[in-house]
Amino acid sequence: MLNTLIGLSFMIFLGLLILWYTGRRRQNPSKITGRHVLYSLALVVVLISISSAIPSSTSESNSSEAESSSVNSTASSSAKETENDILAGYSAKELKSYNSGLIDSLNEDQDYANKGKTKYNASLYIDTLGYDSRGLIVKVTSEFSSLDKDSKTAVGQYAQNLANAQVVIQGDSVDEESTPTTQIYYGSKKIGHSKLTNGIEFKWNKS
Repeated sequence: MLNTLIGLSFMIFLGLLILWYTGRRRQNPSKITGRHVLYSLALVVVLISISSAIPSSTSESNSSEAESSSVNSTASSSAKETENDILAGYSAKELKSYNSGLIDSLNEDQDYANKGKTKYNASLYIDTLGYDSRGLIVKVTSEFSSLDKDSKTAVGQYAQNLANAQVVIQGDSVDEESTPTTQIYYGSKKIGHSKLTNGIEFKWNKS
């Protein structure tokens, strides 16, 4: 449609130009003036400018939409990656480094707790912890059995937070609400585990 208008306006411009030029050459008075010719030329230029701008605008819009779609797709994919996915993808070397970092962080927090910083007290009920094919394995001390269920859950959540922080230290990103499958042991006996429906809640085995 726009190309048709450009063609018609160009033909009008040529017609006016010929009439104006012929009138001037023969020195005959004419109703076609130089102003009419300029107006018709201006119309042609404007229509050509509009025609050039429309494809560019459409292309930029399509490019922007494609880029936005790509970003949303990437974000959606990243959001679906849980901590279990990340840890399960670690090589033996990466997992060794991860578990070593966990122990270092635990020892540091226990040192803080022993110096009177009460917010680290949960660390004192953990003997050791690490991640393997079963998930996050937390081995607790003998004092753990004296805690009530809420306090036991707090210790389990502390271990999960420690695991989360270590993932970040390793250079990976993880959703703050994501938690690894967690199993609690006293010695070789499994005494509790995180729930599948809600990873920060725990089910404790009866003594």
